[in-house]
Amino acid sequence: MILSLSRPVTLVLSTLLLLNFYLFHRVLHQPTVTSTFAINTTPAQQQQQQQQQQQQQEQQQQAFLSPTPTPTPEPTTAVQPTWTTLPISAATATPTPTPTAFPLKLWQKSGPKGISPDLQTYIQSWHALNPALRHEILSDDSALAYVEETFRKNWPEVADLYQQIQVPIIRADLLRLLILYADGGVWSDLDVTCEVPIEEWIPKDLVLGDGSLLTKERVNVVVGLEFDGWQFASWTLMAKPGLDHFEAAIEYVMHQMEGIAHSHNVSLSGVTMDMIPDVVDASGPQAITVALLRSLSHTLGQTVDRANITGLHEPRLLGDVLVLPQAAYAALQGGHPQDQGPYLVSHHYAGSWKNVQGGERRR
Repeated sequence: MILSLSRPVTLVLSTLLLLNFYLFHRVLHQPTVTSTFAINTTPAQQQQQQQQQQQQQEQQQQAFLSPTPTPTPEPTTAVQPTWTTLPISAATATPTPTPTAFPLKLWQKSGPKGISPDLQTYIQSWHALNPALRHEILSDDSALAYVEETFRKNWPEVADLYQQIQVPIIRADLLRLLILYADGGVWSDLDVTCEVPIEEWIPKDLVLGDGSLLTKERVNVVVGLEFDGWQFASWTLMAKPGLDHFEAAIEYVMHQMEGIAHSHNVSLSGVTMDMIPDVVDASGPQAITVALLRSLSHTLGQTVDRANITGLHEPRLLGDVLVLPQAAYAALQGGHPQDQGPYLVSHHYAGSWKNVQGGERRR
C-alpha cells in the first residue's frame, strides 16, 4: 500500500535528505591537519613550557652580553698583600709597584732625654723650607708600638728582633730601615738641618750616561755619600715604600745581629754594646751600603760595588737608586767641596749614641 503524504511533509523530508547527503560529502573531502603537538597539553603544562622558553631566551641574551663567560670559582679565603712583610727568600720576583712621588713626610726619633733647644732649632729648619711637610717624631714607646703594629702579623721575626735588641743605636738604625720599607718618606736624625727644600733634592736637568734626562719617576731611593766618599750616610735617607732594597737591608742587619749573638753564645736580648765589633758594620752606614749594593747587583744582573760610588762629583743613578756626592749630605765633614753640587743637609754630629751603652737609656 502506498502511503500518501501531504505536500509540506514531503518537502521537509526532501530537505533533510539533501542536507544529510551534503554533510556526508563534506566529511569525505575534509582536509587532514597535522598538529604541531604530539600530545595535548594541560594549561599547567603550557605555563611550564612558557617559563622554560623564557629562561632559554634570558640565557641567550646573557650569552650575547658575555660571549665568553668565566666559570665562577669556589669561595676561597682572602689573602692579604704581603708587600711590607715577606723576607727576601719568600718574596715574589716581581717588585712591588711604587708611587710616582716620594711621601712628603719626615720621620725622626727622640731618646729618653727628649728634645733639647738646639734640636728644636734643627727641626724648625725642615718646616721652614718644606711648609707642607708631615712630621712624626717617635719616642722609645711609640717606636716599639709602630713596629709591633706594622710587622707583627706578617713578619713577626722583625718585630721579635726589634723588641729583643737592647742596644739603643742598633734599634735606631733598624727603625729607620723599617719605616722607609713600610711607609717611605725621609728619615733624618735629630741633629741634622735641612738646607734645600726636599722637592729639589733630585736634580731636574741631569743628563745620565745613556744620554737621557733624569726624571723623578725613575728614582726610588736617594742616598748621599759620607765624608769618606765610599759609603752611604745613614743620618738622612729618602725612599718610596715597599722596596726590595730596604727589605734586603733589614735582613742584612738581622743576620748581623744573629751572628753576633751566636758568636757570644747569648740571645739577641743578651747582646751588649761591647760585643759589637763595629756598629757601622753591624747596622750603620756600612751595613746599609753593602745591603743596597748587593740588592742593586741582584736587580741589575751585574756587579755594583764601591767602584760605582767612589769619587762622585755629580749625582749618579744606579738602577733606581740615586747616589748624591759627598757635598749633598756631608759638606761639613768634607770641607765644603765646591765642585759637587748643592749642600742639601748639614749633619751636626751630636753623637749621643757614642757611649758604653750605645745610646741613651732610661734612668
